[in-house]
Amino acid sequence: MRHTLLSWIIPWSVVSIAWQVVGTPPLPPLSLPATHHGAQDLEILTYHIQSVVISRYAVTTVTCRIRNPALDAQEASFGLLLPTNAFISNLTIEAGGRNYTSLVREKEEARRTYEKARSKGQNTAIVHQKERETTRFRVDVTVTEQDEVIFYLTYEELLQRRLGVYSHKVNVHPGYPVRDLLVDITIHETRDISVLKVKKVPGGHDFRDAVSEWREGAKTARVQYDPDPEMMPSDGVVHGQLEIHYDVERSLDTGDVQIEEGYFVHFFAPVDLQYTPKHITFLIDTSGSMEGRKILQVKDALRHILTELNAGDTFNIIHFSDGTDRLGTMRYSGTAVRKAKKFINSLQAEGGTNIDLGLKDSFDQNLEHLVTGSVRPHIIIMLTDGQPTAGVTHATNILRNVRERNKDKAAVFCLGFGRGADMQLLERISLQNRGTSRKIYEDEDAADQLKGFYEELSMPILLDVRFSYSDDAVVLDSVTNTHFYNYFHGTELVVAGQTEAEQPSGLRANITGQGRNGQFFMGVTDWNTVLPPDHHLLDHLHLAPTPRNFIKRLWAFQKVKDLLSTEKAAKGNHEKEVARKKALRIALEHHFVTPLTSLVVVQPDKENCKDYEDDEEEEEAEDQHALTPPEEEMTDGNGSVSVNLDPQDSVVRSFNPKSIQVLSDQGDYSDSDVEGFNDFNYMNFGSMSLANDSGHSIFPSAMMLILSIVFHTIVLALGIHLPIK
Repeated sequence: MRHTLLSWIIPWSVVSIAWQVVGTPPLPPLSLPATHHGAQDLEILTYHIQSVVISRYAVTTVTCRIRNPALDAQEASFGLLLPTNAFISNLTIEAGGRNYTSLVREKEEARRTYEKARSKGQNTAIVHQKERETTRFRVDVTVTEQDEVIFYLTYEELLQRRLGVYSHKVNVHPGYPVRDLLVDITIHETRDISVLKVKKVPGGHDFRDAVSEWREGAKTARVQYDPDPEMMPSDGVVHGQLEIHYDVERSLDTGDVQIEEGYFVHFFAPVDLQYTPKHITFLIDTSGSMEGRKILQVKDALRHILTELNAGDTFNIIHFSDGTDRLGTMRYSGTAVRKAKKFINSLQAEGGTNIDLGLKDSFDQNLEHLVTGSVRPHIIIMLTDGQPTAGVTHATNILRNVRERNKDKAAVFCLGFGRGADMQLLERISLQNRGTSRKIYEDEDAADQLKGFYEELSMPILLDVRFSYSDDAVVLDSVTNTHFYNYFHGTELVVAGQTEAEQPSGLRANITGQGRNGQFFMGVTDWNTVLPPDHHLLDHLHLAPTPRNFIKRLWAFQKVKDLLSTEKAAKGNHEKEVARKKALRIALEHHFVTPLTSLVVVQPDKENCKDYEDDEEEEEAEDQHALTPPEEEMTDGNGSVSVNLDPQDSVVRSFNPKSIQVLSDQGDYSDSDVEGFNDFNYMNFGSMSLANDSGHSIFPSAMMLILSIVFHTIVLALGIHLPIK
């Protein structure tokens, strides 16, 4: 719109001068539309989400085209809910006919650039809260009157297998009325797709007919969500989540090893293996903050979980506040369940939160009498809703105590209930003790969340699983995590790395572990050489680092995730720093926004910034103006960033006659004044005086003056570099 505005104004200025020269009456001031009293809402012309999943690795691009139909500038917000585990890999904004591209920079470097940009008066960034199982990303841009702006955002993730299926969730939250809404998902696997289900639909059940699904052969599936405009709500806004569950054919084998252009990935999820009986300890926070609905939901979940234990399992329930109390170790039976339910019903919420003492009692169980002919994993599920407030409260001391007391190598899984939980501490406890952590959201379905989490852990299949690869075919220090403490039914283990040659001829691998019947061993001798995906699967990616070699990007994604976990679990500063540096290098090379990196939005190239013979690095440093927040504001847990941009600040300089001062016949004016304004004042333009104090006509001089001004303004607006005299 700025180009349109400028081309509309300048001809009128010339015509106005011409009328004065020939002595005809001047034109009246240019009439302009009055500012509207009832602002017209922004509207989304196009909101397309296209996602390609190739061997579990999903690349999703969101295209959002927003129009401002009003006669005044309005701020448009492009928001997106990202999956928690996803990394943003590209952001591009088209505004005023130019592209703002994105770079990924180390957080400290981005902070320095931000401070430099802020000192120049440029816009700053905003960070928004996380949503349930998502990270909120938002960009705010001022859209000029009757203009458009287009956003392209790409993010990538490795889909996780839980309860026997992969879950691909695409969030649809446009925020404005949408004319053209489309979600297009393509799934391509090397094995036949055995399960394909649509679990959730944006807008709810009434929009189920907007979903179509079909197969393109046995290994490719398509799902589209394309609601008819007549189905849209009266306000034109639809929200929700398109959730797809799928799985592939499986057998009792070593899984898939896929190789492409010097990288490999190994998926391992055998079926028909017997589960291993477990000892499970439920460690429940009953401090005062759990009072009310929380404690009732926990009781409901525990009563249900007790009925879902497997034959041969043993269990214990320990609750903690200022002190602790326990049920005692019991073998699973009807009598034991009835006794446990009475114990659960007696739980009361009161007192402080002594996490350290609760974990101590969890490790101090006499489990020797439970030893049988097979291994029995000890799983601790700890649930808490707050910070440690009683007993040992310092995180470092708690972590040290847990490591020292966990002599039997129990797997500790931590659940943070609600916003008050110290998720950072819980995550470190889990990572240092063979487990994982998860947030339980304080909602009506909290009990169902607890039941679902237990279900994922209910059937351990293998323990202490290790992958080893032949060093003549694999670059060993490139390989992602190869040691997994637990393999649960319905999940999948994934290992990726670099190969010594693009197509190695002798890749071999061994898989070892402990199962119900003792030692477990499998050898890998076969693998798949993966052909590059068809171009039509990826061509929708806009200005993004297109993953033609998707295995390489999958490797980079998983390697960064592993290194970030290693950094959090590190016991010493050296180990932490080594992991951090490796993660940072790979994230920068592959354009991933992580907790260590930040998104930098770069203004369009300015032709008048530097001479061609200048050093390229200097030129890049001058041209790139980052719009990123400082370190403490820049990212949430996922490293995602939201940025404020005003295209008027950098797309084009507008012409504002208020900055022109007619001081003498020579017509002095200030370059800095012309450059310093961004808003055009039409009325002032129409009434600009072209007479001297005595009233005599000075049209020839004035014409030359204003033509010079107009020419100079065009030069500034178009970014043309003039030689310095």
